[in-house]
Amino acid sequence: MDEKRNYHKIARWFAVLYRRSQLFIVEACQKLGLTYSEYVMLKHIYQDEGAKQDELAEALFLDKAVVTRTVNMLEQKGFVRREQDSFDRRVKHIYLTERGLNQRAYLDNVLSTWIDYLIKDIPDDHVKMVMDGLDILGTRACDADFSKLVKSIPEGGEEDDENGDFDAIPR
Repeated sequence: MDEKRNYHKIARWFAVLYRRSQLFIVEACQKLGLTYSEYVMLKHIYQDEGAKQDELAEALFLDKAVVTRTVNMLEQKGFVRREQDSFDRRVKHIYLTERGLNQRAYLDNVLSTWIDYLIKDIPDDHVKMVMDGLDILGTRACDADFSKLVKSIPEGGEEDDENGDFDAIPR
């Protein structure tokens, strides 16, 4: 298999893992009326309760408007509450409500159930290697200077994979 084909395969599997993970989380959170974005936001608030909305946007690589909409929905659903900063009235801190706190164990179990399913029967040393690799890839993705990277792309014609179907799941 040539190197370009491997790049396509890697990109496909990242997309498949992301989409299937998202679908599992959405299905698991239906009974709470949570969307995927709301789930992700809640999981982050559990780790950083009292964070400012701007800090949530930065930590999750989201637009401030998206964070505002998601926090609004979580607030309407009774999972979080906002408190004004004591020094700057424009700043809002996000805190969990009793309902939000009561759902933490379930929402943690959603993620662990999915990950446990994915890594079942994979040797521990392989799992560690994948986790270490993902940690490196995630850090590099967060640090990427897109403008600089785009400028470094060599000119050339577009190439499809051998099937001409980038979105197909590799077999």
